[in-house]
Amino acid sequence: RAQAEEFARDSFENVLFSVCRFRQVAKRYPERITVVSLPFKEARFVSLHRAALRFPAARFGFVGLGNSTKEVEEGEKNNAYRHFKGDPMGCSGDLLKKKQFRNPFSASIPYPQGCEELGGLFAHC
Repeated sequence: RAQAEEFARDSFENVLFSVCRFRQVAKRYPERITVVSLPFKEARFVSLHRAALRFPAARFGFVGLGNSTKEVEEGEKNNAYRHFKGDPMGCSGDLLKKKQFRNPFSASIPYPQGCEELGGLFAHC
């Protein structure tokens, strides 16, 4: 059975909201998380997002699919990775502006309903 998570506005929220959505559907938290994304995003997901969620490294995987250029990889390092390294949950600066841009109608996010144990992560920003 497949379920969609439709409210995430950045890569950190993709992981956090997906964990919460899993909890809502399965009535338990995932034992493992595997992220499938473009290879140049691996360090961001594995080092920064996983750590911000305090999810055990031994139970977190990454599968990189697709290709990138040196220019794209440098852009990742100088933009998304650098910003999330300084602001792991994307609460301020350019990361907050990006979230606001991706939610132009100020739609409500339905979390942490159904995963109240993660409430602190949702309340952080």
